[in-house]
Amino acid sequence: MKRVRGKGRVNRLPKHVTLKHLHAFVAVAQEGSFTLAGERMHQTQSSITSLVQQLEQALGCQLFERTSRRVLLTHVGKEFLPRANQILKSFESAVNDVIRYGNLERGQVTVAAAPSAITELLAAAVLEFSQIYPGVRVCLRDENSRKIQEQVSRQEADFGLTGRWMEAPDLYFRPCMTDEFGVLYPDTSQWCEQFGERVSWSQLMGHKQIGLIGDTGILSVLRSHIELPSEVTAPFYEASSTTSQAALVQSGMGLAVLPALAAARLLGRGLRFSLLEAPVINRTLSFITHAHYGLSPMAAALMDIVLTHIGKAALPDGCTRLPG
Repeated sequence: MKRVRGKGRVNRLPKHVTLKHLHAFVAVAQEGSFTLAGERMHQTQSSITSLVQQLEQALGCQLFERTSRRVLLTHVGKEFLPRANQILKSFESAVNDVIRYGNLERGQVTVAAAPSAITELLAAAVLEFSQIYPGVRVCLRDENSRKIQEQVSRQEADFGLTGRWMEAPDLYFRPCMTDEFGVLYPDTSQWCEQFGERVSWSQLMGHKQIGLIGDTGILSVLRSHIELPSEVTAPFYEASSTTSQAALVQSGMGLAVLPALAAARLLGRGLRFSLLEAPVINRTLSFITHAHYGLSPMAAALMDIVLTHIGKAALPDGCTRLPG
């Protein structure tokens, strides 16, 4: 590693390195040219050269190998580049956060949620939020539990609302309600004579089931109960959504086991729903946030409104609010 010698001792804790120095260094590294870096930053080549030299002087090492044809990063320059990039991104993020804290006039909140959570819990809350903060856009993503967890983990969604698909150390789960599992079946005399308000799991034996694919929190809960009939934990038919399940049940292909909240939006189409017992099994719906990053002020405001709505909403039979 080459040392850049200056007058006196090298400053081990550089006090005069600014964001402008880092921007110049990153621009030269990415463009491979002082001239192109100057054009990118709307400065002269000599200004960029001076900034890089000042940075090298402050750090006490050479960041670039200069040849007549191109500019290459030294070994220490390669190591410093991702850190410089991170500093610039962190600074930009911090400034944007402060601006968002100062006013909730612009921006976007992205929520990934189960379809039943959107229709039964989120829709009314989003309407109220939009009336309070008309300049903030809201993006609702209708997804299964696996995709919801992945989007929150990758920070593609501010928060999620669904059942837990699997444990994830980078995610925080805040339970807000539970709903009991029940069976969805055609509203015909054949089934209404067999099923009452409560149905035992054993009554499902011998009947083909229409289940959900393995990416859902619903199937994860069912498969965790080894005492259930195999028709339930290994369904004969599979669908990717509860809407598809309902269509197949309506056509007479089989029965579908669903949580009460998910079933509520499917009724009134020639379908009935009875809660299951012996045993009673619940799904827990949770708000999902990133464990290492706080919510933006906009996302936090929306979550507060959703929690308020859950606290006063008329929930379907089999649904129970959780404290906190």
